[in-house]
Amino acid sequence: MKLKDFTIIIPCISFKDVKNCLKNIRKNYSSVKIIVSLNKNFKKNNDKNLKIIVSNHKGIGKKRNIAVDECKTKYLAFLDSDAYPAKNWLESSLKYLKKKNVGIVTGPHVDPPNQSYLQKILGIVKKSFLITMMPQFQKEAKKKPQFLSFIPSCNWILRKKVFNQLKQMDNKMLRHEDWDFVYKMRKTKYKLFYSPKTSVYHDNATVSHFIKKRFIYGVYNWPILTKINFQNFYFFLPLFFVLFLFSLPLIFFSTYYFYFFFSILFLYFFFIFLETIRLSDNFLDFFLVLIILTAGNIAPGVGIFLGFPNFLKNKI
Repeated sequence: MKLKDFTIIIPCISFKDVKNCLKNIRKNYSSVKIIVSLNKNFKKNNDKNLKIIVSNHKGIGKKRNIAVDECKTKYLAFLDSDAYPAKNWLESSLKYLKKKNVGIVTGPHVDPPNQSYLQKILGIVKKSFLITMMPQFQKEAKKKPQFLSFIPSCNWILRKKVFNQLKQMDNKMLRHEDWDFVYKMRKTKYKLFYSPKTSVYHDNATVSHFIKKRFIYGVYNWPILTKINFQNFYFFLPLFFVLFLFSLPLIFFSTYYFYFFFSILFLYFFFIFLETIRLSDNFLDFFLVLIILTAGNIAPGVGIFLGFPNFLKNKI
C-alpha cells in the first residue's frame, strides 16, 4: 500500500473555494492524485495529477459520487474545500485500512494556525457539544484510536470497494449525505474507526457564514430525522427547543404555563452561561462566545422547523 494508491476527492462550487486547500495539500503530497468536483468551469490547470470535473449538481454527495466514478485508485480520501491535511494524514490511516471490519478511517478536524480573532472565537464555540457532536473527538486530537458511531466526511479515508459496495452516497440529499452513508454502513460488518493522527485543519470562516451554515444544516435535516434511532435524538433537540419558544403566547392564557415557560428558559440560558464560562479564556471572549453559542445552537432548530414544508413537498 503506497501513496499512489490514494485519490483525494474534494467537492466545491468554484475553483477559488479550493485553491488554498490544494496549495496546502501539495506541501505534503506533491504527487498524490486529486479530483475536484465543482460547479463552475476552470480551464487553467498545470498540475498533471489534478483532475477537474464540472457538474451542475448542488449536492455534496452527488459530486463525490461523480468523482469516485472517475477515480482509478484503490483508496479514497474525502476532504472539504475549506480544509487541508496535517502532516502524515494519509500515512496514519494505512494500518487501519488493512483491517477487514474498518469501513472508514476518520480523525479530528481542528482549527488551523494563524486565524483571526473572530475565527478563534468560532473555533472555541465549535468545541461545545451544543454545536458539535462529540467535540472531544472532532475538534481535538487527544483521544485514543477507537471505533465511533459518526464523524463528518470532511475527513474520511476508505476503500473504493467499500464505498461502491454500499452504493455510494445518496444523490438526492443536499446535506447530511455522510450521516446517511454511515447509517447504511452500520447494517454491515464495516465500522467507522477514529485515528487521532489522521488529522486535518478545518478553516473557520465568518460569524455570519457559521450561523447561515447552521441554519441550512437544519433545513436539510429532515431526511435523517425520519430514520428514527437513538443517535437521532441529538438532532431533534434544537427542533424541540424552537417549538418550545414558539409556545410563548400560551403564557397569556395560563399562569402555570407562565412559570413553566420561564423556568425552562432560565434553565436553558443558565446552562448556556455555564458552558460559556467553561469555554472562555477571558472576559471579552465570554460575551462573544455567549452570543455566537446561543445563535449557533438555536439556528438549526429554526432551519428544521422552516424546512418541514419543503420536505413534505418533495415527499409528495
